[in-house]
Amino acid sequence: MRRYSGITAKLLLAFFAVLLISFAITLLVSDRFVRSQLRDRSDRIELRQLDVTAALVRSAYREQWSRTQLTSALQMSGGPNRTVVILNAAGEVVLQTGSPNGGGTVEIDPAALRETLAARDKLWRPGDASGKGKIRIAAVPVGGDRSWSAQTVLVVSGAFQQDFNAFNGLFRNIMITMLVVSTTIVLIVSRGMTARLRRMTLAARDIAKGRFDVRLPDRHRDEIGELASSLNHMSAELGSLDRMRREFLANVSHDLRSPLTSIGGFVEAMLDGAVPPDRERHYLGLVREQTQRMNRLVNDLLDVARMEAGQLEIAPLPYNLSSWIRGLLARMSPDAGRRGIRLELIGDAEDLWVRADPDRIDQVLANLVLNAIQFSPDGRAVQVEAVREGDRARISVRDFGVGIPGEELDKIWQRFYKSDKARSARTGSGLGLAIVQFVLEKHGTAASVRSVVGEGTLFTFFLPSAEPSHTSYSVRDSL
Repeated sequence: MRRYSGITAKLLLAFFAVLLISFAITLLVSDRFVRSQLRDRSDRIELRQLDVTAALVRSAYREQWSRTQLTSALQMSGGPNRTVVILNAAGEVVLQTGSPNGGGTVEIDPAALRETLAARDKLWRPGDASGKGKIRIAAVPVGGDRSWSAQTVLVVSGAFQQDFNAFNGLFRNIMITMLVVSTTIVLIVSRGMTARLRRMTLAARDIAKGRFDVRLPDRHRDEIGELASSLNHMSAELGSLDRMRREFLANVSHDLRSPLTSIGGFVEAMLDGAVPPDRERHYLGLVREQTQRMNRLVNDLLDVARMEAGQLEIAPLPYNLSSWIRGLLARMSPDAGRRGIRLELIGDAEDLWVRADPDRIDQVLANLVLNAIQFSPDGRAVQVEAVREGDRARISVRDFGVGIPGEELDKIWQRFYKSDKARSARTGSGLGLAIVQFVLEKHGTAASVRSVVGEGTLFTFFLPSAEPSHTSYSVRDSL
C-alpha cells in the first residue's frame, strides 16, 4: 500500500497532471492556429482551382471539346480529394468529376449551394457542402455565352479536412510518444531517487539500533546526496559520542571505585589500629583528598545533567575577580605543591572587578586550572592572568605542559572527550571543558584555545568589567 502513496507514485501523478495540462493547452492553441492556416491555404488553392476550371470550360466550349476531353482535363486540374461540378443556369449538374472522398457522387446541401451561389459579389465563397463542416465548396460563374449549358463551376473539396486529420494524427502520435518516453524517464529517475531514500531509511533504522558504522554513498551532488552526507556525519558523530560515553562510564567507574577503595582501606586500617596515632592525621588528609575528588566528579555529573535539562542558570553581579582568583589558587596550591607546580596570578596590579556569576566563574577557573595542572609536568608553572581591556576583562589560564594536537582542538569542548595524552597521564571525567564552555555561553561569551605540542596551552575568555561596589559579592560570602 505504501508503494502507491510513495514518491514514485506522487512524481508520476504530478508529471501526468503537468503533461495533460500542457497537452491540452498545446492542442487548443495549435488547433486554432493550424485550422486557420490550413483554411487560408485551402481557400487560396480553391480560388486558383476555380479560375483554372472556369478557363477550361470556356476553352472547351469555344474549341468544342468532347465531353470525354473536358472530363479528362477537369480530372487532371482538380487534383486529389476535390470534385469539380459544372452546373447549368437552373442549378442542375451538367458534369461532375472526382470526389472529395475518393470517388462516387458528392451530396451537396441545397441550402449551402444557394448560399454560395448568392455570393456573386466575391465570385466565390467557401461553404459547407455537407452541412457538417467536413466538405467545403467554392463557386464562380463560367463567364461565357448565356446559351452554354455550363454556367457555374463548383469545386467541392475535402482537402482541408484531410490535411487537418493528418495534422491531428501526427500530433496524437507525437504526444503518445512523448508520454511514453517521458513516463519511462520519470519512472527511472524516481525509482533511482526512492532507492536511495530507501537505503537511507534502512541506514537510519540501523543507526537507531546503535549501529554507528553505517555509511551511505554520497557521490551525487544533489539534495539527496547532501542528506546522505549528513547521515554519514551524524552516524560518525554518534559513533564517536558513543565511544566517548562508554569510555566515560569506564573512567567514572574507575574514578569512583579508586577513591572509595582508598577511603575504605584507610578507615579500615585506622579502625583496626594498624595506623600509628602520629600518622592518623596524614591518613585523614588522604581521605579528605579522595573525598574532594569524588565530590568534584559528582558535581560535574550533576552540572551536565542540569545543562541537558536546561536548568543551569546564572545570577550575574559585580564582584572582585582578582580576590576570587587569589582564593581559588590558595585552595588549589596544596595539590599543585605536591608535584612542585607553582600557581601564579599575573596581570594588573589593581583588583579587577567584573559582572558575572561568581560561583560559576569560579567553577570555570577551577576546571581550567585543574586541567592545566593535569597537563603540566612536575616542577613547572601554571599562570592565571586577569587584565582590563577597555570595557572588558580578559582572563587566561596558561600551562607549559604537553600541549594539545591541532586536530583535537575542536573536540576538547565535547562532553566525555579526553585526548590520548590526558588519558595516559592523570584521570579526568572529560566533562570539565564542556561545562566551561556552557557556563561561558550563558554569560554571552566563549573560551578560545591556543596550543603547541610540547610547549603548552593557553585558554582565554572575556567578561564585562564592572566598577567596585561596597555591596558586591565577596569571597567571604561564599565560605
